[in-house]
Amino acid sequence: MSASSRDPRSPHRLLCRLDDEFHATAVACPDGLGVVLAAAGATGNNDLGEVLLLAPDPDPEPEEPTRLVTLTEQSMAVDAVFSPDGARVTVGFADLGGGGDGPVTYGRDGVRRSGFAIDGGDADAEPPDAEIDFVRLGQSGDGRLLAGGSPVAGTAVVAEAATGRVLLTMDGVSGPVALDHTGRRLAHARPDGAVSVRELGGEAGAVTWDTGLSAVHALAFSPDGTGLLAAGGDRPTACLFTAGGERATVQVADPAFGVDASLPWAALASRACWPRAGRGRPVVFLADDESAVLFDGMDGTILWTGAEQTVASFTPRGGTFVATGPEGVTAWSLEALGGR
Repeated sequence: MSASSRDPRSPHRLLCRLDDEFHATAVACPDGLGVVLAAAGATGNNDLGEVLLLAPDPDPEPEEPTRLVTLTEQSMAVDAVFSPDGARVTVGFADLGGGGDGPVTYGRDGVRRSGFAIDGGDADAEPPDAEIDFVRLGQSGDGRLLAGGSPVAGTAVVAEAATGRVLLTMDGVSGPVALDHTGRRLAHARPDGAVSVRELGGEAGAVTWDTGLSAVHALAFSPDGTGLLAAGGDRPTACLFTAGGERATVQVADPAFGVDASLPWAALASRACWPRAGRGRPVVFLADDESAVLFDGMDGTILWTGAEQTVASFTPRGGTFVATGPEGVTAWSLEALGGR
């Protein structure tokens, strides 16, 4: 069955086409798939990228996506999350040398609602010269809190989504962050490949767990907050932790399948999700410059594979996987992909 099929029984649906010159660096959709966020990267022609909201229309004439709103120009987005109600979207950017913005939250109308700095200072301040920095995002299940992590600043920040007011800043961070459903626990990756978990507002310090990976590229809490999924590795690997820190390690089922986890694309593009909707099993998306894979975090079953420089995300409740491909942006039902 064609990926552009609108048959509700189909496991996939082509949402919109992208121009061949649109080099996607981030993609996201709300539950219900009523709008598509697509971000394009820098082209090298004094163009640092743009972030768009597009109408989900797989058959535009001509083959240009229907642009609803331009959220920002001359900026390269690398992560984006819609609020649970789909009314707003938060975007994490890469710093390409023009001064780094922290995450910014926009309404569906394109109006900036709030933002916060990852370093805890002025979001408009110019960072020191360094390697390219970028922001990875996490969100509580109710959308009330946001988390952002920066590998160059080495900092994670938790802030109120509505106002951008910073509630917590933590050091020793390598990028990926996650909040549990209630927003009471923050997990972040560490430069040594470990993960740390901290209770927000509590007296206890962070607990740190070893993953056995050289680097962690994606994190997700279980819906009830008792489990944590950490993912990375050249042979794509999921590490499942209990609340007490016991670890189960699951590698992708095909031993011949691998990615180069040391590449920047792997750090930018990888995602993890523990759905609250549909099949409810943890899933991992890992990618590098040449290939991409989505696999079951409990048994390693490969659910989907993609081409070079694929970007992807999950809807807020986790029932749908959204990815770029040769035709454009496609949404995949995780329940249908998993066959469970």
